[in-house]
Amino acid sequence: MGFLGNLLKRFHDDERGVFAVIFGVLALVLVASSGAVVDFVGVQNARGLAQSSLDSATLALHSEINDLTEGEIQSLAQSLLDERMAVLNLSATVETVSVDTNEGTLFMEARFAYPTTFLAMIGISNIHTRIHAEVTSKSLNIEVALVLDSTGSMNGRKMTALKNSANLLVTELMPDAENPGISIGLVPFNRYVNIGMGNRNEPGLDIEPNYTWTPAGQQCWNTYPNDNRRCDRRRVTRTCYNDGVPYSCQRWQYYNCTGSRGERVRQCRPQRTRNFRWFGCMASRHVIPLDTVDENYLVNPVPGVIRHWNTCRVTPMTELTSTRQDITNGIRAMRARDATYIPTGLMWGWRLLSPSIPFPNPNAYGGDNKKIIILMTDGENTISPGTNWTFHDGGNHHTHRRSNTAVANAKTIEICGNIKDEEIIVYTIAFEVSDNAIRTILSDCAGNGGRYFDATDAASLQDAFAEIANDLQSLRLSK
Repeated sequence: MGFLGNLLKRFHDDERGVFAVIFGVLALVLVASSGAVVDFVGVQNARGLAQSSLDSATLALHSEINDLTEGEIQSLAQSLLDERMAVLNLSATVETVSVDTNEGTLFMEARFAYPTTFLAMIGISNIHTRIHAEVTSKSLNIEVALVLDSTGSMNGRKMTALKNSANLLVTELMPDAENPGISIGLVPFNRYVNIGMGNRNEPGLDIEPNYTWTPAGQQCWNTYPNDNRRCDRRRVTRTCYNDGVPYSCQRWQYYNCTGSRGERVRQCRPQRTRNFRWFGCMASRHVIPLDTVDENYLVNPVPGVIRHWNTCRVTPMTELTSTRQDITNGIRAMRARDATYIPTGLMWGWRLLSPSIPFPNPNAYGGDNKKIIILMTDGENTISPGTNWTFHDGGNHHTHRRSNTAVANAKTIEICGNIKDEEIIVYTIAFEVSDNAIRTILSDCAGNGGRYFDATDAASLQDAFAEIANDLQSLRLSK
């Protein structure tokens, strides 16, 4: 019995050891299988980034196909790919470059390797895939109008996020200092758009010469020379508004006042002469149906805002250009001031792209010309048109000094529809917008292949601009 017992015990121990080995092998397989999902998702995300990098390299080098050999292009493409992929700790090898100068075609293919995490446990350390891109000389002419909210509510971190995101898009679309085939214009807006002092005499505009005016009569005011009031004061916290956005602020509160103002003494003097000048901003056309369309400028031109103080507190727009530095300079100069009137931004973005005056564009609508508006705002319309610009203005010119949100929203909707009727691609971005009405308007405004983005923070704003850049790159790729 002792021998038999020892034998059975040894058999039992051996059985436990086999089970442990089998369990270990199965556990490894199960972990690797489950983790494969993670690896494959990582591959797809990385492949998209690698494809975008190859697309950009192909676009950037297409202009060199008549001057460089295929080997030289391959070397430059590899350098561009290495630079962009290094940020992701990934690599891709350009294996094929094919140039057809007769057709004006550049084709490139690269082999992309993604290092695995879980699949490496079962011996698959890398997943390999191929990506390719092709650009031809028949690629489209791309014209982009960046219509960007520069109102007071964009001050601080929001404006910083907007500048970073807009620069990202410009860098993606304009990899070189000069970029034939793509033009970008910039239209910062608040209650007005500043078209730049150099455009004063463009056709289709009605900008009066600067002038002086002295009102009749006297200017009078009350004084209290015997005022002996005394008050205590303290700082109190209140809710203030910047372009419709509430924020906490402090104001002086006066209390425990004693004494009196004394007798009022009226003082008067002759009215002062006022110098009326144009500072670059434009009002709305006074024939109401024409302030939402791009036509009849010679019959009913766009009026300039003539004031005796500077109400034009917005950065001048940048007309369409293929020079990257011109656009980045304009973005850098943007400042956040004043209130929001989205229709004026949309109209001047449209006018930049239009073949019509006041900025005649040599590229007509349709064909090989793709025109795009990218509209970004952080809030609702807080301003509307309808107030004459001077006390003595008989032309009923519509400055933007009222606050009828319903009127402004209706004009935004109408302009969006008219722009899309011209087959202009419209992208819209709501940046930290809480107003449901304007979110709906922006969502409906996007169209003709464009998309709406609801960016809830700086990161998602940058993602929106990056996705738009990828969309526009794809327009120029023949494969």
